[in-house]
Amino acid sequence: MVHIWSFRTSRPPGEVETLARLLNDEELARARRMRSLEVREQTLVGRAVCRKFLGAYLNQDPARLEFDQTGMGKPILHGRPELHFNLTHSHGIALLAITRLAEVGVDIELVRLLPNTRFLAERFFSGREASELSAYQGEELAQVFFQTWTRKEAFLKANGSGIGFGLDRVEVSFGHGETPRIRFIDGSESKAKKWTVIHLEPGKGFMGAVALEAPVVAIKTGFWNGGERLFP
Repeated sequence: MVHIWSFRTSRPPGEVETLARLLNDEELARARRMRSLEVREQTLVGRAVCRKFLGAYLNQDPARLEFDQTGMGKPILHGRPELHFNLTHSHGIALLAITRLAEVGVDIELVRLLPNTRFLAERFFSGREASELSAYQGEELAQVFFQTWTRKEAFLKANGSGIGFGLDRVEVSFGHGETPRIRFIDGSESKAKKWTVIHLEPGKGFMGAVALEAPVVAIKTGFWNGGERLFP
């Protein structure tokens, strides 16, 4: 089972102050370095709410949780390798994935028509994906582009390699009627079959995906609207 929690990162000032008390000095300093107030609040709230949920799952004080990083910079819980998580946010909406199955990655994007969509596809996607995307136009192109992007990003975040791994090294399915899946990893279909990708629609105009190296799994979604109570 993978739990996917969504929440808005724009919170009332008093609530932001309360959430900030859960963060350590390093996390606060990182948030304060953000030039944009919106991005600063998004970073602070996202990290604090992540702490709240992880603390609830582990029955621990969220402010006392400690984190390490993988060699590629992915945050992991110190001393609690059995609980995997990943956080993503875009334009005021955040998704938090939590599971005990395997390392997990989640991504969210606001779907919009970019002036350089085809250029981005040719630069970052595989030749086959870019060719298939060329058949789409307008809003449909925006949909399949971000469908492809979020599935790739979720995979890269799950395996801990980040975008430096190369978006073109992992090929994914996309388009109407296509079952979400990873087609190839470095040209290998057998490697790809070990992974599960799940399509998410976390809000109007948004698209997301979650990925993990595990058999087909169930997901449970929930929305946190602030306050101390986390679970229904």
